Amino acid sequence: MITISPSVKSIFPQARFGAMIVSGVGQLADRSIMDALIANELNQLKASYPDYERKNALASDPLCHYAAYYKHFKKSYHVLGQLESILLRGKSIPPAGVPVEAMFLAELKSQLLSAGHDLDMIQGRLTADVATEPLAYRSISGKDQQLALNDLFLSDEAGVLSSIIGGPDYRTRIIDTTRNCLYFVYGVEGVTSQRVETHLETLASYLSKAINGVQINSIDIY
Repeated sequence: MITISPSVKSIFPQARFGAMIVSGVGQLADRSIMDALIANELNQLKASYPDYERKNALASDPLCHYAAYYKHFKKSYHVLGQLESILLRGKSIPPAGVPVEAMFLAELKSQLLSAGHDLDMIQGRLTADVATEPLAYRSISGKDQQLALNDLFLSDEAGVLSSIIGGPDYRTRIIDTTRNCLYFVYGVEGVTSQRVETHLETLASYLSKAINGVQINSIDIY
């Protein structure tokens, strides 16, 4: 379903990607189940980091691999920032609807980077590629965004859907009327295929528990 460009194979030969197609996310979600899932998983997360220190976290797998990738762009891995907001500042997952909250929760649990897209807004073939020019797209915030050179990104025939450094686009963002989703995982070099698959299975579990009638149509690892 997704073509991996020769540039990815040449520049990031050990990169791994995951894609999951889910239908029925527009069905009535059980808010109480999602809230319970979030509370339980965040409590477990806090228990696993009783004496959190950023230095130790950055040396652990898989955070070390994302930290190395982001360092090339003079950036910090934003999932680490989200993790620290939970552990150090007592924050929770922001309300964004079950299909998005489930993705955020899975990211915190696995520490792998994901992007969620409205499948019905995707046009034509999908390609994972490396940015060789600063292609422009509209970010999820509605602002103009340019790809960072040498950043990994996903596109369809109409343009960029998401990138690691720039984040997801506006056109295919998941909204209240979304019925079907594509979840895409960016596994930078060092992240194993098994981790990517486990992450998607975790996300699938959250969605299946919280949304009655949701269907997991496929999980593919590249």
